Amino acid sequence: MSVIRDGELETGVEISRALEGGQVLCVELVERALERAEAWQPTINAFTELWPERAVELARRVDALPRPEWRPIVELPLLFMPLAVKDLYDVAGYRTTGCCAAYRDNVRAEDSAIVARLREAEVIMIGKTNQHELAAGGTNSVSACGRTGNPWAPDRITGGSSGGSAAAVAAGIVPLALGSDTGGSIRIPAALCGTFGLKPTTGQLPTGGMMPLAPSLDCPGPIAATVADLQLLYRAMGEPPQANGGLGTSPRGLRIGVPDGYFAKGVHPDVLAVVAQVQATFASAHVTVEPVDGHGIEDARLVWMGVCTPEFFEAHPALRNRRDQVSPSVLAWLDQGERMSEQERADARRRRSEIARWFRDRVEGFDALLIPTTPYPAPRSDDEHVDLGHGRVVRISEVSPGWLTCPVNLAGLPSLSLPAGRSSEGLPIGVSLVGNKDADGMLLRLAAMWEETAGYRPQRPHLPV
Repeated sequence: MSVIRDGELETGVEISRALEGGQVLCVELVERALERAEAWQPTINAFTELWPERAVELARRVDALPRPEWRPIVELPLLFMPLAVKDLYDVAGYRTTGCCAAYRDNVRAEDSAIVARLREAEVIMIGKTNQHELAAGGTNSVSACGRTGNPWAPDRITGGSSGGSAAAVAAGIVPLALGSDTGGSIRIPAALCGTFGLKPTTGQLPTGGMMPLAPSLDCPGPIAATVADLQLLYRAMGEPPQANGGLGTSPRGLRIGVPDGYFAKGVHPDVLAVVAQVQATFASAHVTVEPVDGHGIEDARLVWMGVCTPEFFEAHPALRNRRDQVSPSVLAWLDQGERMSEQERADARRRRSEIARWFRDRVEGFDALLIPTTPYPAPRSDDEHVDLGHGRVVRISEVSPGWLTCPVNLAGLPSLSLPAGRSSEGLPIGVSLVGNKDADGMLLRLAAMWEETAGYRPQRPHLPV
């Protein structure tokens, strides 16, 4: 049983300071994380594998080091803390399955590029997290490892595909977790589970050793309960110098644009109300908030599918002879990618470029755009329809959880989801900041400003009895 009292040392920053000051042992933190993982697992199924023996062994090695040797030789943040890894990152000696039965024997010999960087920071990986199968969906209800439950309401979806990672952070199992984002797979579960999640500028971080969905869109990124923790993990993952905007002062007033159109039509009133609250919070911090024309990308989801599915099909040739080991909805994505003609693929690529230019034109002159992360709060896992308010009920397949996130991936821009509010049913609602290319640090700065001005403090759901 962990000796750390509940509510103490819950954030990565707190843990880092306590470890460096000798106020807590690394093994105590790891044991608490493993205890919480075991307690939550029957309810939310956040993990596909836990590695208790290995994690405790590494923690004891850390505790045996003299304090002067703790800080890594390379300039990385001091982590030495429990971390969860999405099951599409290669970790040497363990399986990378993408939660697909076809890859259940896929034991990897080397770490992915991101995991290798985190090893240098001496993180303690406690296990791999559940995800939407092969990242081909945004609910985490489709997985060879079983669906993931939302810690705030286990019958609700976590969103995906990094749902297990967001659930593990939201439940307080780990302070930090790795996700990936091809069409919203970090931001969607961050929003629906009530955490922060950052999709960096596409290409800022290496994707080597990550199971692909669509290589031109794939993007690794961090999930955390606070902005400081989000930046802590981003730095360790290899945050480029130009992306490190810090939280310092700006030579001019900050400006945020709020698009209407695509980002307001068909969005649940509870979500729009939270967007308005965030606008007011920024305005109270003397940030200029202005409307922006959000019309003109109504075909974004179709274009995203037109780019993603052919790349998905090409990236997984092994599945062509293992179709019986792939879920039907994921097969449908593979089949769509295979059927697309070269002309259709070229048209999708052309339209992608136009949508990217659309975003560049609208974010120009602003420090960020402010948009809803998802069109609605988390629906129940067996819901086929969702209420968008004002009598409009649509199929979830028609307006997916990634409806508002995937256009940003087409543009390759950074985006950060804030745990900005709650629905009328008490469910988390996320709002996203979208930045200029390579301006990831500005998004972190704005998120920290919102966090401080709103007086935001992370909350955890109660452990299951």
